[in-house]
Amino acid sequence: MKIHLDLDCFFASCERVVDSSLLGIPIAVGGRSDARIFEKEYSHRKLYDKNNGAFVPNIFYSHVANKKEDFKTIFVEKDQAKVKIRGIITTASYEARKYGLKTGMTIYEALKLCPNLLVLPPNHLLYHEFSHNLYKFLRLKIPLVEQYSVDEFFGDLRGWIRDEDLFEFCKNLKQEIFDEFGLPITIGIANSKWAAKLVTSSAKPFGVREVKLQDWDDFIKDMPIQKFPGLAKGYAKRLKTRGVEKLGEIKEAKNLFYSWKKPGIQLYKRILGVDNEPILPAQPRKSIGISRTFDPINDRQEIKRRVIILARNLAYTVTKLKLSPTSYYIKIKYQDFIRQKFRITIDRMFNEKLFKSLISSIFEKIDIYKNHKVLYIGISVFNFMEYKKKPFDLVAFEEDAKFRKLGNSIQKLRDKYGIDVIKSGSEI
Repeated sequence: MKIHLDLDCFFASCERVVDSSLLGIPIAVGGRSDARIFEKEYSHRKLYDKNNGAFVPNIFYSHVANKKEDFKTIFVEKDQAKVKIRGIITTASYEARKYGLKTGMTIYEALKLCPNLLVLPPNHLLYHEFSHNLYKFLRLKIPLVEQYSVDEFFGDLRGWIRDEDLFEFCKNLKQEIFDEFGLPITIGIANSKWAAKLVTSSAKPFGVREVKLQDWDDFIKDMPIQKFPGLAKGYAKRLKTRGVEKLGEIKEAKNLFYSWKKPGIQLYKRILGVDNEPILPAQPRKSIGISRTFDPINDRQEIKRRVIILARNLAYTVTKLKLSPTSYYIKIKYQDFIRQKFRITIDRMFNEKLFKSLISSIFEKIDIYKNHKVLYIGISVFNFMEYKKKPFDLVAFEEDAKFRKLGNSIQKLRDKYGIDVIKSGSEI
């Protein structure tokens, strides 16, 4: 049997561990795109890379402790004579959810629903430290542990705990985690990892639930198909057009799923709880990226400067993680709901100079709406050379190797003094 562990209201729970006065009252952790990355002043920022999971983001943090940020400095802006509240809700406590608060809701809307809501600025370093420490703790308790996101984990208990003892083991584990970290957690137990994840959602908050394979059909019988984790909107739409709206109806739609080849067969088995997909303690990264949303700007020189800054930060992360991507992707969003995106693949040795040059040239190529303001830039890399057996471009190899060596020297300085210690002239 496999288990899924999901920390309840994780960000808010972490804040309560370090400040007990937040217990029992409606609180939320707000979120806002951190545009401070574009500031020209030096900041001693470092990369936190201890956590590893399919949906664990890489975060940058200030190495030097700054003054405590509060609601006003993060979420309140003065626009001429008006005061605007910006940002969204990333986590809300259960006391706050009673008022109808949801993740992704604007803070302005949330305060209208719950006027006495206390909205806290995010402290992602704190959350990632809690997550990393919990992962180390779980590895002492469970033979195979997979970190899925910053607040979710999978575990494989086959051959370790007898089936008849599973529920009691997980019940004790839940309490041990709360006693050790002060964090409430919910645990789902099932035959497969994705089934366990679905069970967890029915056990929240701070619960433990087990659904055996022989009881699985009854468990999913009346559940809407969109409840199943990982079932994409496209699949849900196709299923509904064929009259399949409940998970309990999936079993009779085998031919339909199998007609979708490998992805459909995999999804079919996941929903029936018989996929037998393994717990993966260390998953190879498929992609890595960085993006920022900011107030709309039309100054093309400033936009290009921001593209280069994002490229530098992503290049640092890629080098830190010892990856060699060969595919590059950039996406731009304009104020008028226009989007531009482009990807390119080249089999060359990754280095910061090459990466900045490529991303800059791609931006020049796709930025055809010069009269429209830009409010979002996203860059990502994928198709890592480590995971495929294809040689580098030999023509450019010598030059790329030279700049790779230079980049590694710069990397050592940034590791010591922060990512911003060395910038290109176009960033300043």
